Amino acid sequence: MGVLEEQEKECSPAASPKPHFASGADEHKAVLRPALQVPLLTEARVRKRVLNLRHKFLGLAVLAISFITVLVLFAVFFEQIPTQNNTLAMDWKTSWASIRGGNLQYWPVDGIRFPPWSLVPLLPLGLLPMQTAWGILAGVGVFILVVSVPRTGSKPVYWLSILLLVISFPSIRNIADGNMENIVVAGVLLILYGYSSKHIYALVIGILLATIKLQEVTLLLIVVAIYVLLTWTPRNWLKMGLWLTGGIALSLIWRGQSWFVSLFGLNYLKYTSSIIDISISAAFRRLGFIPSFVTTLFWIAILGITLFVAWKSRASLSREKAGMLIAGSLLIAPYAAGNSVLSVLAIGMIPLFQSNLLLGGILIALVNLPFLWSTDVLYNFQSYYWTVVVLITWAVLVWRCLSAASQLETAEGTP
Repeated sequence: MGVLEEQEKECSPAASPKPHFASGADEHKAVLRPALQVPLLTEARVRKRVLNLRHKFLGLAVLAISFITVLVLFAVFFEQIPTQNNTLAMDWKTSWASIRGGNLQYWPVDGIRFPPWSLVPLLPLGLLPMQTAWGILAGVGVFILVVSVPRTGSKPVYWLSILLLVISFPSIRNIADGNMENIVVAGVLLILYGYSSKHIYALVIGILLATIKLQEVTLLLIVVAIYVLLTWTPRNWLKMGLWLTGGIALSLIWRGQSWFVSLFGLNYLKYTSSIIDISISAAFRRLGFIPSFVTTLFWIAILGITLFVAWKSRASLSREKAGMLIAGSLLIAPYAAGNSVLSVLAIGMIPLFQSNLLLGGILIALVNLPFLWSTDVLYNFQSYYWTVVVLITWAVLVWRCLSAASQLETAEGTP
């Protein structure tokens, strides 16, 4: 009986290995549970991405509508400004006449000297009335200046930087004259972004825009070319070179001959070493008592020091370094006007102000000092003054770039 009882117990349901089957079912459910959750998680992520895209789209739409509204307001306001028998829009009158009807024309006397590849984006403005186009150009210029201000951790400093830039003397002067300096600022910003992010098309477009005033970015282009060769892959810099060469070549086939005539004709003799030329050689020649070899020594020193600093801190391209290169280019240029101080202010001085309020504030104060001058003083001495301001700014930025390079070398040498 004992044996039979033991056999019955073994064969009874209570004695069957239920725990084994229950364990297997739990494992099966454990395996299926994450698999069932994957579609749920994926669906949640898709919904989140869709919401993010909607928010970005709405943000861009609001920005675009606001931008267009501001341009319309600028256009309406500038249409009411009298431009007869005064110097308002004096640069834009010449530029607009050259692109009137959306057709670019060059003249050997009293015409524009900007390269054709940089003027293509401006051709639609030639289809509008002169003052309407002037207002749109001013609105776009203010937008570029606002965007150019680096975002900092301190909101008061950021907003103060925007205010100091937009209402500065060079900015107001650029708007009043209808000059193209903001195009240079936009181009330099794209160059800096394209180089740092290795974005080929941004760099190409930036160069095409910034060279609207080639004399202003000569040293910047040389340094960027060296940096690209050192840090980019051959495939990328060859691709960048082909796109850039193609864009320039097509524009030269289109309007190259007439551009060369305007560039090296009577216009060159009219503006070079004139009372508005702020280059170091023009300033020394107007003084009349400085020997030519002294001018040559200054020219070589500025060129050599600028390239040395750029080489010592190679591969990095900060805003202050770009400002130094622009200032150096203006000083050694065959011709440069006071409007170009705006690029030095936007690219170099404002970032300096954000990192060193005292030093940057002093330079910004010097830039705005002409607000206090009379018309006669501005006419007779403004070009000399801008030469001195650009030279001081160049020297300060050289010192800043050298200090940054030394600190980087020290940090890299520290174990």
